[in-house]
This record gives sequence, structure tokens and C-alpha cells, in this order.
Amino acid sequence: MAFDPVSYSTEELVPLIRALISLAEQEGEMGQSRFFTSILGGLENATEGEDLADPFMQLTMSAFSGFAFSPAVGMLLDQLLAKAQRLSEALSLDSSDIN
Repeated sequence: MAFDPVSYSTEELVPLIRALISLAEQEGEMGQSRFFTSILGGLENATEGEDLADPFMQLTMSAFSGFAFSPAVGMLLDQLLAKAQRLSEALSLDSSDIN
């Protein structure tokens, strides 16, 4: 069975993004909540692997967003970035197989 990046994103990344949003809101960090909600929308609206490019770019820019992440948010974000990296590597392998 072929790797499905959209399914992987839905199963692995979306729950972590939702947890980040919830935690940011609990901590009163509404800017962080809005930032991650924007990424969540991109992931949820993706219908094919190429649709994930923009949310991934936004996600990788989180380190440069100017936010001061709490240790708990930082841990979740690290997990999310690790899973996103695995997806990025899988997409790179798939595209190199095509060429």
C-alpha cells in the first residue's frame, strides 16, 4: 500500500496541532493559538500531498515567529516537528522515485 501523506497528516499531525492550540489557549497565548489554528486549517483542507506544502512552511517558521513558547508547548511542538520531518522525508523519497 502506498504512503498517503494526507492520511499521515490527519492521523499524526492534526492531533498534535489541536493539542498545541488547546494548550496555548489554556496558557492565555491567543496569538499562538491563532498561529496554530491557521496551520490546522491548511492541514485539514489538504486533499493531496502538494496541499501540505504551505502548512509545513508555516510550521517550520514557528521557531522564527517571535513567540515565547512555554516548556509544555515547546515539547509538543518538538514532537510535531519530528513527525512533520518524517512526512517531508517520505514525500522527498516519493518524488525522487517518480523522476
